[in-house]
Amino acid sequence: MIAVIGAGVSGLSCAWWLRQQGMAVQVFEADDRVGGKVRSVQGERVLAEAGPHTLYVNAATCNWLRQLGLQPFSPAPASHLRHVLWQGRYHALPTGLFSLLGSHYLSRAAKWRLLSEPWRRSPPAAATESVADFVRRRLGDEWLDKLIAPMMGGVFAGDAEALLMQEALPWLAQLESQAGSIGKGMLWQLCRGRLKRKQAVSLQGGLAQLPLRLASALDVHLSCPVLRLERRQRQWLLHTPHGSCMAQQVVLALPAAAAARLLLDVDATAARALQQVVYAPMSVVSTLVDRAKLWRPLPGFGALHAPGEQAFAAGHLMSSNIYPQRVASSLCHITSFVGGQLYRQQAMLADEALLAGLKQELAHKLGLQGQPLEQQIFRWPQALPQATAAIAPARTAMQGLAGQGVHVCAAWLDGAALSACLDKGRQLACALAEHASAQRSCPVD
Repeated sequence: MIAVIGAGVSGLSCAWWLRQQGMAVQVFEADDRVGGKVRSVQGERVLAEAGPHTLYVNAATCNWLRQLGLQPFSPAPASHLRHVLWQGRYHALPTGLFSLLGSHYLSRAAKWRLLSEPWRRSPPAAATESVADFVRRRLGDEWLDKLIAPMMGGVFAGDAEALLMQEALPWLAQLESQAGSIGKGMLWQLCRGRLKRKQAVSLQGGLAQLPLRLASALDVHLSCPVLRLERRQRQWLLHTPHGSCMAQQVVLALPAAAAARLLLDVDATAARALQQVVYAPMSVVSTLVDRAKLWRPLPGFGALHAPGEQAFAAGHLMSSNIYPQRVASSLCHITSFVGGQLYRQQAMLADEALLAGLKQELAHKLGLQGQPLEQQIFRWPQALPQATAAIAPARTAMQGLAGQGVHVCAAWLDGAALSACLDKGRQLACALAEHASAQRSCPVD
């Protein structure tokens, strides 16, 4: 039997694919529900996503979702426009190369830095190069300040100065390493048909339908935390409040700190490495307002905030623009992300102070008049793992435990996006099934 500890999307994906390959698997979850940070809350007037809002998929994954009986659908076409708060006001971002060349948001010098990037030589990147240093080296400060730093703060909840390129954006670092520049690398991938844009989708009933559907085909033990792992010859004994069981392999689909607690008596060095992994807090606030009371609504997807703007939130999504079918046309649904590494103090405020600060920003930036109709706060004290220098030692430590049958399939390693979590679950399941098949073919005495 293979034990998967944690019923987030990564763990459920791994368990589901193991089951598809005929493997015996059980899932243990400390919470009373599955999904981890994927949570959809259906209210009387709006469906709110408490965690991720969009799943980016290729054609194969989209077909797989339909085979599961789920109903993926795309955002509204008009929602593609994105904004950045810079020098006190929102600026629409270019949507392509030609709109970039005609945009007033970036200077001529910044545009030239982009166009000349394929021919610009620079020394080889260090493994510890930050995202900020990479962008400065390849594109310059303006690209960092106006585009990349806001994206790192909003999408990754991180600080571009601390996030490592090799961990946060490894595919982009690899392009430069292989081709000598970002532009040449992307052209090389495009010519070989490897540069394919993924499709953004949500699901009827919310993204939480995905973990629910995966769990329905599995043996999941809810409210059943694994308290201790104990090595017994070539197997693992799992201790839970409801009894103990044996497993040949263990998959830790847990936040790094929770995995570290289980490893303290197994491998103290690995446990200490995992304890160093940093998480950013995030408070997600769902706000429903009368559309007539919002005097300056943002068109399109929403906005991210540049770090130097002293904003209250990392950014706002205009959720009713993205998925208009989820709310009445007379209403506007805004999802605000208060927190991340650059906004930690705001994320930890008490409810009253947090809502007051957010209301002031919405009034100032979007022209909100009066009180919102509804507001909900979803708090994630450890929302997003940070792709810092702590990840590499933790990865190395866990590679050493894989030979003993302890594996990692979690958001803190190799990507926290939903699509990455689905992919890593499938990949680990295939590797474990292949290993089990090899053992059956060549049994060890």
